[in-house]
Amino acid sequence: MPAERPAPAVPLRETGVAQMMTSTKVDKHPTAFTATGLPILQVALNVKQMTARLAPLLQPIADSAPPAVAYARLLAYKQGNRGTIRYEVTGLDPNIPAEPDGRPGAATVLGKLYPQAAQAQRVDAILRGLWGEAFAGRPDLGVPRPLGCVPELSMLVYLPVSGEPLDEVLAAGDPGTARQAVEAAAAWLATLHQARLLLDRRFQLAGELLNLQAWAALVAKAWPDQAATAARLASDLQVTAAGLDLDGTSPMHKDFHYKHVLVGGGVRVIDFDEVRLGAPAYDAAHFCVHLRLLATRTLGDPDGLRAHEAEFLTAYAAGGGELAAGPFSWFAAYTCLKIAKQLCTTRGVRPRPDGDEQHRQVGAMLTQGQAYRDAIT
Repeated sequence: MPAERPAPAVPLRETGVAQMMTSTKVDKHPTAFTATGLPILQVALNVKQMTARLAPLLQPIADSAPPAVAYARLLAYKQGNRGTIRYEVTGLDPNIPAEPDGRPGAATVLGKLYPQAAQAQRVDAILRGLWGEAFAGRPDLGVPRPLGCVPELSMLVYLPVSGEPLDEVLAAGDPGTARQAVEAAAAWLATLHQARLLLDRRFQLAGELLNLQAWAALVAKAWPDQAATAARLASDLQVTAAGLDLDGTSPMHKDFHYKHVLVGGGVRVIDFDEVRLGAPAYDAAHFCVHLRLLATRTLGDPDGLRAHEAEFLTAYAAGGGELAAGPFSWFAAYTCLKIAKQLCTTRGVRPRPDGDEQHRQVGAMLTQGQAYRDAIT
């Protein structure tokens, strides 16, 4: 009898990799570096080497003693792509906060690894424009403070922002607090859209129109009973795009949703990898549709957070933001199809459902997309 083919190795889960990769455990898992596709972690998690590499960036926020990395832990990991490392650093300004579970006397600094140094440098430049200019006069609104880059590691270094994700604030059930948080998120977005930033990327509608058919095909592959709805939505979006002014020159976040909005003493927003020039309606629609996803998941009704959508849009306008109805509805329908695709490919905002629950959420998003499509003028 022929020998049995050995079972394929089970790939390490992203969360499992992150749990094992710390400065105190790296020697216990030597093969994990190869599995991650990020061999640079051998340097990035070495406290002695990182003390030397981070010293020039930490000097502006140092206290009397030279800064030193006391501990490092991989917080997040995407296979062969990116990782985020938490450093606990001593010798920094005592006003810089530490994590609740951090070491006494150590402040928290984050390092984000990118495939290429240019990507880290690009986000550093964006954060410098936002932190030092656009939000400099808004203590209630902000972004992480950039500290610079370590080019040889393709690493962006910055001070984290604290707060609860917006969805947790909404789940707490205090109407007044929830409304204030949603309105502050709107004020943050209006401030971004009115900022003057020099950006090297621009929203490309032509590329997004090509994506629509691919997204519909991925939905059809996962759930054939949703194929016709997804295909019709993709086709209608391609047709109606020609009649709308979807180009723009405002800075846009391009991934603005409740998990990227942190609430606490105001609002801070994170994750600036996709920032570019484009249409403000994109971000506003993206945010509101994700509220519908959240309501679908937590309340079983996509309309369950509609009051917060209204609060958000009213506050956005009060902050100087301008939204045309047609582009908003188009981008909302577009986002519904995008989320449906993400659900089918286990991407997007966590938690990521499977089985019947995935099917339910995909159907709900496509139904919402149809409603938005019908509102396009």
